Amino acid sequence: MTANFQKHVKLFDLLTGLDRLLLVCHQRPDGDTLGAGTALFHWLKNKGKKVTLFCLDLPKPAFAFLDHVSELTNDPKIFDNNFDALVILDSGNPIYAGIQKFMDRLPPGTRVINIDHHKGNALYGDFNLVDDTASSTSEIIADFLKVNGQKLDAALATSLMVGIMNDTSYFTNAATEAHSVELTAEFLAAGARSSEVAKAMFKNKDAQTLNLWGTALARLQHNEKYNMAVTYLKQEDMTKAGTDAGAVEGLINFLNAICGGAETILVLSQADENLIKGSFRSVRTDVMRVAKLVGGGGHRLASGFNMPGKIVETETGIKII
Repeated sequence: MTANFQKHVKLFDLLTGLDRLLLVCHQRPDGDTLGAGTALFHWLKNKGKKVTLFCLDLPKPAFAFLDHVSELTNDPKIFDNNFDALVILDSGNPIYAGIQKFMDRLPPGTRVINIDHHKGNALYGDFNLVDDTASSTSEIIADFLKVNGQKLDAALATSLMVGIMNDTSYFTNAATEAHSVELTAEFLAAGARSSEVAKAMFKNKDAQTLNLWGTALARLQHNEKYNMAVTYLKQEDMTKAGTDAGAVEGLINFLNAICGGAETILVLSQADENLIKGSFRSVRTDVMRVAKLVGGGGHRLASGFNMPGKIVETETGIKII
């Protein structure tokens, strides 16, 4: 936070000097992008700004308890309107956010503000507030408010708690730092609805999802050479369980929290007919370097990638074709 003090102050001056803002949460939204987005939306609305919150994909019903999430739109026509600034949250680049093809619709002169915590962020904004030491983008928003003397209320505290809990897996992964815990204590004091956060984040798995995870657990293999636990899910597994690719979300963090016999975990899943999604977690190995080899990225101990292909089972294991 100290290293970015001046940027926090500059962002405050920038945002308070603008009137019409479009906030963007990344596609397939998780708790961090939604937490940061709804928190900033709430703060700007209270400042009397005209604010629109956009996400290419609508959030899962579990996030319906967040203030302002019902005001989020997924209609790309919103990019035909005039805005003073476009604020992209929790995205290393506009492609990840899912809005690259819409940005040309904005009038010339629209400022792009990039707020993110991912290592390797492309620094694509006219103004960039990027801190890869932060646990989450929500933590950056919390620091922004704190530096500028802004008081937390229950809505802000709840949204920001969701973001930090999402990206630290409730303080169980390597993103967890003392500062994250200290901020969360402040959220609780400000009235954060912690029981709703816990239910939305970690007590929201239906029987179909758990059955799918059971298939992944049954396939878990330990590669002793690399001290890595690996599992996979195919499209037919999801069809059989009555779910889709979205049900895989959270599995890697679950395994990371309970699997003590391997230093690194890899989950491969068939996102669609010709696309495989890979997720890495590790307690020591720099998995981001590996993810980058196949076009992915993320953090040193938590990264992912997408690659074309299909998972096929063979007598000697799986292969990608």
